[in-house]
Amino acid sequence: MSLFNRFLRAGVIAALGWTLCVLSGVAGASLHWSFDLAAQFLLPATVVGATAAVVALICGWVRIAGVAVIATVVAFVVAMPWVATPAPVPREATRFTLLLFNVWFNNGRLEDVRRMVERSNADVVVLVEITPRIRDAMQSLNKTYPYKFDCTGAGRCDIMIFSRSRLLPREIKETSDPDRSPLVSAETDLGGCALTLFATHMTRPFPNRPYWAQRAQAEEIGSDVAAPSGAKLVVGDFNAAPWGYVMQTIAKRGGVNVLTGAGGTWPSTLPPQLRIPIDNVLASPGLSFVSRQVLPKLGSDHLPVLAEIAVTDHSACR
Repeated sequence: MSLFNRFLRAGVIAALGWTLCVLSGVAGASLHWSFDLAAQFLLPATVVGATAAVVALICGWVRIAGVAVIATVVAFVVAMPWVATPAPVPREATRFTLLLFNVWFNNGRLEDVRRMVERSNADVVVLVEITPRIRDAMQSLNKTYPYKFDCTGAGRCDIMIFSRSRLLPREIKETSDPDRSPLVSAETDLGGCALTLFATHMTRPFPNRPYWAQRAQAEEIGSDVAAPSGAKLVVGDFNAAPWGYVMQTIAKRGGVNVLTGAGGTWPSTLPPQLRIPIDNVLASPGLSFVSRQVLPKLGSDHLPVLAEIAVTDHSACR
């Protein structure tokens, strides 16, 4: 075997090993933080596994190719529920749209961001990682959105919310992680449904922050979401994929469901198949997801998400 083939074979085996590690992480995400960290890369693992399978088949490494095919199929099957289009909802259900975007503190295309918000025609807009400079650049949106929530300058809070409907702030909270990350809540009325809107910008995972921080914060946020009665929306940059322990803890504790759909949101420089969906929308029963659209890159390491949501049970509204 030539030196090149040896290196290629080693690369294929390494890619396959990495894919298997990710699948192990998904299976054991609740057992240990390190498993959950590996699980975040489920979508890239399907691409890496498929690539390893193709190369192994071309080179005639049948056993390696067989294992790679099996690993890729398993990864694809596990990922499918999270990238599938939401189930159809009744046509008569009232609907509204929500735009979520981590703008990035150093974004140099703020005028384009403002235009994107206007073009989206969303009923409510949640912007994360806001600085005074970005806040000032978004002021003209006040003409389109008569209601605004802005916690910039209140501790570590970096969230702005624009709404066409009433927006009554309830709480600006610093969670107990090392970053004192924000969790804000407000009462609003969307699609004829009075509900509680939560927005957050969660801390980053290990090694950027202590290994325990995200998991503890997820438990705290989940409990906070569960506290109020009635319909709820939870949106933000969670720095976690929807199938992992962190997001699932928030969903289960808070009694909310995660919006599914194709396309990751971070990092924006990578192809869609390699990005991780860490910018998420969750809703309580009575609110049903209609669609999820990932919008083009606009000066941030994150991509905007435009969600359409239907009110399918008005008895769940506040």
